[in-house]
Amino acid sequence: MNWKRLINRETISYGFFGVLTTLENLVLFRLLLKGNVPYQAANFITLIVVKLTAYLCNKNFVFHSRTGSWLELLKEFGRFVVTRGFTMILDYICLILAVELLHMDPFISKCLIIVLVVVVNYFLGKNHVFLNKTE
Repeated sequence: MNWKRLINRETISYGFFGVLTTLENLVLFRLLLKGNVPYQAANFITLIVVKLTAYLCNKNFVFHSRTGSWLELLKEFGRFVVTRGFTMILDYICLILAVELLHMDPFISKCLIIVLVVVVNYFLGKNHVFLNKTE
């Protein structure tokens, strides 16, 4: 196994910012639940905020993506919205299924689902969103 390929600046920075956005995700979700916001709405609000944070972190600190024009930036952001929209739907549906069908606690379910979403997001970001990387 080639460890240099698996553990490098990009994967380490993705992990670091992934932890930060995951904490943001969990803290905001928990606060909204404590404020008596229904878990579905709390999850939706949280996902929107976290996706915007993730875009900025991934663009600037993980993949070091540089766009030369507003059009390139809009295309990149569009790719991000489409790919993260997919994982947002995955997160949203999985949470509802875990709570409604499996009768799991919303916060515990959210913690488990985040693991799957983070892994899928890395591969989608690396291969489909941030194509204009600088090293």
